Order: sequence, then C-alpha cells, then structure tokens
Amino acid sequence: MERSDAEFAEFSHAWGELVRAVARARSRGPSGVEPSLTLAQALLLESALAVGHPTVGEIAHAAGISSPSATRMLQQLERKGMVRRRRSEEDERATVVSVTAEGRRALDAHQAHVHDRLYDLFQRVDPRLRPVLVELLHTMRDLAGRL
Repeated sequence: MERSDAEFAEFSHAWGELVRAVARARSRGPSGVEPSLTLAQALLLESALAVGHPTVGEIAHAAGISSPSATRMLQQLERKGMVRRRRSEEDERATVVSVTAEGRRALDAHQAHVHDRLYDLFQRVDPRLRPVLVELLHTMRDLAGRL
C-alpha cells in the first residue's frame, strides 16, 4: 500500500468512527430520555420556519430531501401536533405547512440540548487545538458541499 493509500484508509476509518459516534450521540436524548425530535425532524422544522408558509416541496428542497420523504416526516410531526398541513389557497395541488407552538417548543428544546452538548464537547478539546479544529470543520464542510 502506498503512503497515500494508507493515509486514506486511516482517514476513511476515522471518518466512519466520527459519523457513527455522532449518530449514536444524536439518538440519545437528555439523560437517556427518548428525544421528542430526531435530527432529520429538527432539520425539517428549521427549514419550514426559514421559508415562512412553505409548501412541502419547498421544505423538501431546503432540507435536501425528496418530497415523499418530507411528506412522511411531516405526517409524523403532524400526528405529534408539531406542524399543521393544509391545501394552498393559491394552488390546490400544493400543501402548505406551518409549525405549531408545540413544534417550536420541541425545536427550541432540541436546539438547546444540541448547543449544550456541543459546548461540552468544545470544552473538552485542548484550547490550542480549537482554532485548527474549527478550520478543519470549515474545510470539510466546503469539500463535502462539492461531492
């Protein structure tokens, strides 16, 4: 194996471990309690709030998922009382979504929980490494956006 192949194998392994660790951490709620929102649901609510009276298609596009996937997730959120869906008055083919007060509370709680966990993680990083870590995260974001 060439050095670059070995380095890539190490990078790939470390990346997989990071993704799995993040997925495990995201699936746990505060103090082991089942979270009221999944990460995907939180992203969907954030997308719905960012657009303002969005259609399902607009939310799906903003969240980077398919319309059928957005529809399924929105149906789950509607059953939980976190969103309301109704036919658009301008175009009866479109469904307009609004986030309820319960949805905003759940999203606020989710975001506060994520903030607290990220802050704890940040505090555990050696202060000398924090600027390098932030730079690497930005670099990875930019490169992932080109995939």
